[in-house]
Amino acid sequence: MDYNLLKPLRALLEERNVTRAAARLHMSQPVMSGHLARLRDHYDDVLLVRRGNQHSLTPLAERLLAALPHVLAETEQFFRLQSRFDPVTSSRTFTIAGVDYAVARVAPALSALASREAPNIRFEFPPVDTRLVNRLPDSLRTLDAVILPHGYAVDQPHIDLPLERWVCLVDAASGISEFPTADELLTRPWVQNLAAREDMNPARRQLQFRGIEISVAAVTPHFFVIPSLVVGTDRVAVVPEGLASMAVAMLPRLRVVVPPLDLAPVHDAFWWLPDREHDAEHIWLRELLARAAAEII
Repeated sequence: MDYNLLKPLRALLEERNVTRAAARLHMSQPVMSGHLARLRDHYDDVLLVRRGNQHSLTPLAERLLAALPHVLAETEQFFRLQSRFDPVTSSRTFTIAGVDYAVARVAPALSALASREAPNIRFEFPPVDTRLVNRLPDSLRTLDAVILPHGYAVDQPHIDLPLERWVCLVDAASGISEFPTADELLTRPWVQNLAAREDMNPARRQLQFRGIEISVAAVTPHFFVIPSLVVGTDRVAVVPEGLASMAVAMLPRLRVVVPPLDLAPVHDAFWWLPDREHDAEHIWLRELLARAAAEII
């Protein structure tokens, strides 16, 4: 199998059209047709089936398309490995997944450090989704690191971020007192931030472990959407304190109250696979991550 056929295979299966696949990879249509012929011969499968003016995928092609992003990411990671790494001249792209607030918390320090020491280095910050978390640790194979709380990722090397307490975000006109009781908060409708495992964030999981249920009025996977779902309502949202401070600065009618619920603090960390331990590029990245973590308030 010629590994140079992997990208044409992905383009063909995603575009389901030889002409569009050729244009996408900046090659001629006859060359792409030749790639398709070789792929059909290798897999002993037509891969693309004409149905009228369009093509559909065979069952094998559907399976290949599902696997290709993971395979390509691992292949590129494999060929990027080097015994030495010079951050000054490298144009490497590091991929660090995280929810929006976690990325916003670490990206400024990380980018500032890298811009001074590795001007051509790039960072990509894809979102953490259900599939990524529920497939841990295998999903880490296509990432350089992921930012997740302890409990979501376990038994993997990591760098801890500073702890952050949970607070409640409420509208100032909601009638919730400055020092609310647990009943005062728990009887209100809540805005829920969905995490990928068990469909709840770490704070709500702690409440559930204690047998405390809340009434959920709105749900979002994005931390930065939460304030807009609280403002002007009688709702409550439990969020990291740093996010609450940002929200109040943007929406002054919001107010932060400390919940009398004795919640363990947010305990995020950078996580990666052990097989990255001796990768020269990753060693440099981990040193940068440690320094960035130390700068976070």
